[in-house]
Parts: sequence; C-alpha cells; structure tokens
Amino acid sequence: KIEDKLLKILKDVPFSLGEITADWLTMAMKDGGHLRTGEVVSFTHHVVGEETGFLGEIAILSLTYSSDAAAQSFDAVLPKTMVLKIPTPLKNRVMGQSLGVYEKEIRFYSQLKEKLNIRTPGYYYGVMSAADEPDVILERLKALHRLPIWAIAIFGLIVQWIFGLMPRRYALLIEDVSHYRLGDQSAKCSTNDIKMALDSMATLHAQFWDSEALQALSWITPVELSAKLVHMGYLQSANKYLKENGANLTEEQLKLHAWLKKNGVGLTERLGKKSMTLLHGDFRVDNLCFDDDAGEMLLLDWQTTMAGSYGLELAYFLSTAIPADAPSEKLDEMIEYYRHALDLRGIKIPALDLRHEFNIGMVAIVHRISPILHQTQLELGTGRGPAIMQNWIDSAYKKVADVELDSILEAR
Repeated sequence: KIEDKLLKILKDVPFSLGEITADWLTMAMKDGGHLRTGEVVSFTHHVVGEETGFLGEIAILSLTYSSDAAAQSFDAVLPKTMVLKIPTPLKNRVMGQSLGVYEKEIRFYSQLKEKLNIRTPGYYYGVMSAADEPDVILERLKALHRLPIWAIAIFGLIVQWIFGLMPRRYALLIEDVSHYRLGDQSAKCSTNDIKMALDSMATLHAQFWDSEALQALSWITPVELSAKLVHMGYLQSANKYLKENGANLTEEQLKLHAWLKKNGVGLTERLGKKSMTLLHGDFRVDNLCFDDDAGEMLLLDWQTTMAGSYGLELAYFLSTAIPADAPSEKLDEMIEYYRHALDLRGIKIPALDLRHEFNIGMVAIVHRISPILHQTQLELGTGRGPAIMQNWIDSAYKKVADVELDSILEAR
C-alpha cells in the first residue's frame, strides 16, 4: 500500500504550472498534514519573479477551500495563499536538473529547514520523481571530479541529452512571504539591510562551522567537488566573452582572465580547504525578504546549498549588495561588520585572515559570473536578467582590482 501510494504521488507530480489542479493541491495539503477534511475547490495564480529565478518558475496560488475543510497544523489556520516553485519550462530546466538544484531545495525544506537558527519561509509540501540516493550521487561526483575536464564535458552532454528526453518532475509548496518587503538586486540596498543580511549570514555560518552534522548530510555537496564543473562552464564561454568584450577590459582584467584559465580548478578547490560551513549558495539581494516589523530577514531560494568557505558566500553577497561605484570604505566596513557578527556568535577570525578568504571568494565570483551572459546553456531573458548580471560583473571586477593573484591561493 505504501508503494502504491508513492507511485501515485510520483505519477501525479505536475510537470509545469499548467498541470496544477485543485485535486492535486488537495492531495498535497492532506499529505503534508495541513488539511484534515474537505478539499481545495478552486485556485487562482499569478507568476512572480520573471528573470529573477533563472532555473525555476515561481507562482503565488490563492486557494478556496470547501466549507468542511479544517486545519490540522500550521498554526491551526489553512493558508489562503502559498508559493509554488516548479522547474522552468525553458531549457534552463535541463541545467537545473543536471545540477540537482530542484531535488536539493526539496530536501532542504523537508530535512533541514526546521533545524536552522535563521528564518526561511514555512514548508507545506514537496515531491519529486524518483532519484538516486544522495550517498550514491555524492560518490558519482567524487568519481567525476577525478576525470579530466574534456571527459567531464562529454559526460555532461550525455547527461543533458538524457535529461532532455526524460525530464524529472519536481514541485514545492511553501509559505507566501510577498507581504514582506522583498529585496531587489536592481535597486540600491541600504546599509541597514546589508547589516541585517550579514547578521543572518553569520548566524547560519556559525551554526554549521566545521560541523559534523553538516558532514552527515550527503546531499549537501562540498564546493571543491564542483571545481572542474565550474571551470568547464568558464572555459566554454570565456573565449567568446573575451572576444566580444576584451577591448573594454583593462590590462589587469585581461591578466586576471589569463590567470583564471590556468588556475580556475585550483581556485574552487581552495574554497574547500578552510573551515567548512553551510553555504546558502545564492545569497544575493533578490533572495532576501525583510520583516520590518520584527526587524528580521528571511532567506529564500535554497536550490544551491553547499558546504564550503565563508569567504565565497561573503563575496557573493557583497558583490550584489555594494555597487561598483561605492567607495572602498563601504566594503571595508561591511566586511568588518560580518567579522564582528561572527565574533558575537563564538567564531573568532583575525581581520587579515578574513580579508584573505574574502579576496579568494571574490576572484571565484569573477570566475563564475563574468562570462555568464555568453553561456548557451542558460537563458537570462532580455530585460532585467542581463541588466542585473552586468551590474554584478562590474561590481565584482571593482572588488578584485587590488588582489595579488600571485599569492592568492597561498595560506596566510
């Protein structure tokens, strides 16, 4: 009976927003323990976040229940609205599936969310097509990392072809937080918002600092196992990027790309050598949500969770929150604020050590995002997506201008 129920659930996993029905929502709410009796009789939706979440489609659902519906949990109140996250119908879906981002976010909400010391949206229901066990996937990643990049590239093409023919299905229902103030990466981020975000980041990092519990979560991939995959993505688009943009780059920026071509793999591997902690993986302004009444921040979008150096996450966030034209003192102030926030949570790091890890992380950000507008596997849209990406690239270049590449990978 359990197997029959599981097969029915997997069979009924919607492929797209258009396949969501009131019957499916009724099943999901009952299976998630939020609906005891009655049913969802109707719903409406509107899509949000176009060109914000590049790998998934996000819609806010407004539900109408039958008169006999009763809540079993979730504050004893049936949610009238909720957020549906489902893979994008664009070709980005194949990339997202091959990277395991949809599965990772469902596992986060179902297995890890309640253990965190920071706020995230409430969880209602998550389901996905049959997938391999995390331990199996982790061993495959380790084996893949031992291959040369050319072999990984061929393997990747085969995997994407298979996923294109047989895409898996994923659906996630979480709390609607649209009544809070949402972060906007295309707008200016205030100093107070940056500090609130850094406090949450420090809380998250301190909770899992060199944690044995983190090591036991095999679905959270160590960042160093992605080193060759990340560098492969860079190499596939860097030449086109440099050909079209090289005339606009400074001599130092061109030297940086020559260095990245030779040291890209070692750069990402280095991010797994220092103190390991839980990284959100996409800690940028668009994924922040502010509860101003409570003076708290909620962190959204957990598709890219990984384990690695705090320096990568700190660089990732500050390169989106502090624009290229901001004075360097602003960056110094925010880095020191994060260090102090860690200190308050029992993690003490010398200022020079933290700055060194930040610099490594910022070089890694340039490696990851500078040629992204020329990647054929990813569609960023035509409006907001490319604009925020270009601003992000400009900001990252500014923040690595004084980094000494010859010694960046050496231990302090």
